[in-house]
Amino acid sequence: MKSIVQDLVDRGLLDNFSNREKVEKLLETKQTIYCGFDPSAKSLQLGNFVMITILQRLQKAGHRIIAIIGGGTGMIGDPSGKKSERQFLDAKKVEENVESIKKQLSKFLDFSNPNKGILLNNGDWWGKISVIDYLRDYGKSFSVNYMLNKEIVASRLEVGISYTEFSYMILQAGDFYRLHTQYGCNLQIGGGDQWGNLTSSLELIRKKEPNAPAEVFSIKLITDSEGKKFGKSEKGALYLDASMCSPYYIYQYFINVSDQDVGRYMKIFDDRPLEEIQIDIDEHLKNPGLRLGQKKLAYLIISKIHSSKVADEMVKMSNALFTGDFNSLREEQILEVADGLANYVPETDSIGLLDAMVNLKLASSKREARTFIESNAVKVNGNSVSDVSYYLSSKNGLYGHLFLIKRGKKNYGLLNFKK
Repeated sequence: MKSIVQDLVDRGLLDNFSNREKVEKLLETKQTIYCGFDPSAKSLQLGNFVMITILQRLQKAGHRIIAIIGGGTGMIGDPSGKKSERQFLDAKKVEENVESIKKQLSKFLDFSNPNKGILLNNGDWWGKISVIDYLRDYGKSFSVNYMLNKEIVASRLEVGISYTEFSYMILQAGDFYRLHTQYGCNLQIGGGDQWGNLTSSLELIRKKEPNAPAEVFSIKLITDSEGKKFGKSEKGALYLDASMCSPYYIYQYFINVSDQDVGRYMKIFDDRPLEEIQIDIDEHLKNPGLRLGQKKLAYLIISKIHSSKVADEMVKMSNALFTGDFNSLREEQILEVADGLANYVPETDSIGLLDAMVNLKLASSKREARTFIESNAVKVNGNSVSDVSYYLSSKNGLYGHLFLIKRGKKNYGLLNFKK
């Protein structure tokens, strides 16, 4: 039977090991495995969800997972992957973010039984330690030369790094040591950009307990086929909180991933055996134009993050652009579907279709708009319109003010008579 480590390697997820053989040996028996989450916002992002899915797999395999939210380290700021010093969050904001992320993690991971999972806030211990104890118990174990050689520090030396961020790795190391001694935690995982912090954590444990069976391994930072960071869009980070990033926007993000990426992402997020996933990938590649892979992937992601009910809603909303059936959508759903389309708000209560098309850039001129209409290439709220004198009025729009105008197969614009 394939080991969980080999399965993660085959899915293209694992990056570095302190010692792969020892990691695999440890995972042959039940282990306690820890991963940290940064409360720099009130919601985790799509990139964090990659780590969450790995913790889910480890938990399902019978291991106990510990998720730490950095209520303490979040007051400092992790320099990993940052080109300049982070701005401090105040204590109240960090606390609010911690509580919000606790709820998010509890949705995806099982903390109902401490033998399965434990959710902790490292602010509960770092907030109580004295400076003298910190320097004697932790700082003494790290040489400045060792810390300077870490890439996360070396990359910042030119622009400068404060002692605060410089010491971050010591705090993360202290977390691992605490969990090792109090919970028997022998494994820590993190993103590839955390490798310096992970190995520093291991360094502390081995100095204090030379024969401790502790190891670390990291997860690859996922990028698309163009090298762009996974989960980043034109609007910024894709948050798991629906109030910060609409499910429809995330759904569209995956609908639009390239054919080169869809198979990789399916292997990352789909829990099924790789052999079953490959059947879907092969089916997709037979006719990429149908985007079968992207549709399955997008549905899967939304089902996992939100629910299958929400995923069904996203399919209905996405299909509306192709079928023109907008009457079945709620007002807020229409506005979500139209987000990113050309928008125009008329100054009067009515406007001719010719003028509307020009203002929405669906035609370069009234003459061109007339040609489109006369050739039956224009639909208004799903209905074909061939009358060049057609007028749009706030009285007969969807919900009294909305008109989705379609030209050809893919060109849309939203006319919005504000109430």
